[in-house]
Amino acid sequence: YNEYKSYLRMLRARETVHPLDENKTWPEIRDTLRHWRKENIRCSDMVAELGEYALDHYSSNLGKEKWAVYEQVCIAALDLCPARMKLVNRCIRALSEQFPSSVRVTMLEGLRLEYLKRYDEALTMYNEIISYEPTLPAPYKRKVAIFKAQNKVHDAVNELNRYLETFSGDNESWSELADIYLSQLNYSKALFCVEEMLLQYPHNHLYHLRYADILFTMGGKENLETATKYYCKAAQLNPRNVRALYGVLLSATSLCSIGKLSSKMKSDNQSLAGWAADTLEEEYKNNTENKSVLVELSAVLDKLYLRQ
Repeated sequence: YNEYKSYLRMLRARETVHPLDENKTWPEIRDTLRHWRKENIRCSDMVAELGEYALDHYSSNLGKEKWAVYEQVCIAALDLCPARMKLVNRCIRALSEQFPSSVRVTMLEGLRLEYLKRYDEALTMYNEIISYEPTLPAPYKRKVAIFKAQNKVHDAVNELNRYLETFSGDNESWSELADIYLSQLNYSKALFCVEEMLLQYPHNHLYHLRYADILFTMGGKENLETATKYYCKAAQLNPRNVRALYGVLLSATSLCSIGKLSSKMKSDNQSLAGWAADTLEEEYKNNTENKSVLVELSAVLDKLYLRQ
């Protein structure tokens, strides 16, 4: 992941440099395209430029790899439409002639129709793919994208639920469904989605944090108590998770303000909030040289009545 971030920084630093200035020989062009394809690096302008040049000048050298480059260039060109629509059409035409019944080529055609906002035709195409190959995730996800683009939230939810009946292990889709429910303020169903994510990855501190955030937003004594536990778990899994520490601080402080809380529970939550405050201060001291930030943090903690 760190290598990937470094590579992206390098690309951004060279974003004004034409790709052919850096990759002048055929082996360099081939290896660069292979690397971008293997690592799934999405620098669309450079892929389109370099890929089109390779297809124009080194098509015979590519051999069978030519078709993978056509697909790679097509996806990159779609990102750059309308400027590169001619390139999109060229790639799809070449792939269709070589693979007339390919599902992957049909998916590319569906993406082209989406860009043209011919959503009904794209949906028909995706439905045909699902009928032919019901275990392929991509057409389901493209249908959800179309419904979201049309602001048909109910249809998007139904399609995602249909998809998750088959692909229940797809955490990204559970996350997407949770986002949609949250946008509709349907917190209980969003919680269910995050629970599914936690079942599959119980040691992911971000999922614990997300679950706690939803409970904290819902409010109420029971939800705040549960939110505090999940914030604590997130902080345990990742002690440097500042957001989790703030969550512990705020949820414990909120619980202290509830009148029905027993004296022992109130004392426990005050201690927990104090621990979170001390840990936050220590974290900021170790990671910032800006003293004004520490002064502001101390003032916030004072307003929360955590200083005795």
